[in-house]
Amino acid sequence: MKRSYLTYLLFIIAMTLFVILRINAGKALAAENVQADTEPVAAAGTVPTTAPSETESGPEETVTPAPADENEYLYRGEVEPVSEYDGANPRIVCWGDSLTVSLDNASAYPDILRQLSGCEVINYGVESESAAMIAMREGGLRVNVKATVIPADTNLIPVFLRTEDNGHVRFLDNGDGGVNPCSISGIEGELSKLNGSYYFKRSRKGERLSIDEGTQFKTFGMNDAREGDVLVIFAGTNDLPDAKSVQQIIKLEQAMLEAASCSRYVIVGLTYAGGIPQIDEVNEAMHEAFGDNFLDIRKYMLTYGLDDAGITPTAQDEEDIAKGEIPSSLRSDYVHGNKHYHRLLGQQLYRRMCYLGYLEEKK
Repeated sequence: MKRSYLTYLLFIIAMTLFVILRINAGKALAAENVQADTEPVAAAGTVPTTAPSETESGPEETVTPAPADENEYLYRGEVEPVSEYDGANPRIVCWGDSLTVSLDNASAYPDILRQLSGCEVINYGVESESAAMIAMREGGLRVNVKATVIPADTNLIPVFLRTEDNGHVRFLDNGDGGVNPCSISGIEGELSKLNGSYYFKRSRKGERLSIDEGTQFKTFGMNDAREGDVLVIFAGTNDLPDAKSVQQIIKLEQAMLEAASCSRYVIVGLTYAGGIPQIDEVNEAMHEAFGDNFLDIRKYMLTYGLDDAGITPTAQDEEDIAKGEIPSSLRSDYVHGNKHYHRLLGQQLYRRMCYLGYLEEKK
C-alpha cells in the first residue's frame, strides 16, 4: 500500500514538471515570433540596409552614373555676343506666325538674335498664320495672278490671286509680313485687301501691260531674298499637326528653302503640346527630315529651360513638365512664350548657327 502511494506521488510530480516545461517552451517560441514580426524585412529586389561583409559577397561595386545627353553640348554653355565683325556674317531672315512676331523690336527671339549676332535680322512673323500662309508670303507656295491688264497710270485695279493648285490665297489678314511692296511681271506696286478682295496699285506710271494667266505674284520677301541669307522657319503651330499631317508642313518648309535657294537654315520644332497630342512624333519627323538643321526647342525648354533662365520651378512648372508642356514660368499664355522663352530661343538659335558654321562665335 505504501509502495503504491509513493508511485502515484512520483507520477504526479513528473506530470507537473512536464506541464511547466511545455508552458515555458511555448512562451519562448511566442517571444521569438513577436521579435521576427517587428524586424524590418527587405522587399524582393531591394538592397538590404545592412551591407554584407566582404567575406560574404566580395568587394563593394562602384555604381556608374547614367551617361549625360550626348547632344548636350549643342544646348549648354556660355553664350557671348560677337562684338566685332569683318563683314562676313550673313543676314538672318525669320519666317513665322505669332511666335515670331515682335511687339517692341527688343524682346522677341529675332531681336535676341540681332543682339547676339550683330547681323541684320529680318522679322517676317504674322499672327494666326498656317504653314501654307507663311509659305505663300515666302514663295514656297506659288501664288499666280489671273489674266488682267495693268494700266499705265497708278489707279487701283482688282487682281485675282490663286495658289498654283487653284487654292485660296490669304494675304494681309493680320499683317504685311513681307508682302509689300510686291510685283507683277516686274511692275512694282502695293497690294491691298478691301472687303475680302485684292487690289493692286503700281508705284510709278509706265506702259500699259497685259498680264498672262498664271503669271507669278511676287512678294517683297521673295524679291528681297539674297544669296547667303540664313533662314529661320518657325511654322506649323496653327496647323495643329499630327504624326501624319506634319509631312505636309515638312514639304512646305522644304519648298520654302528651295524657293529661296537656301542651304543655310534652322527649322524650329513645335512646342504646343496642349494642342498637338502627338508632338513628340511630330518633332521627331521634322528632325528626321532636317537633321542638325532642326532645333527641338521644346526638348530644350523641358530639360534645361528653367535652369538656364535662373528660375526656381514652381509646383505648376513641375506639373507642366510632367505633362510635357513648356513650364508656365516660360509662357505668357497657353501657347506663347514670355521674355525668358524668347531669350532662350534666341540663344539656342545663335548657338545652333555657330555650330553649323553660319556665324563666328566669339572665342
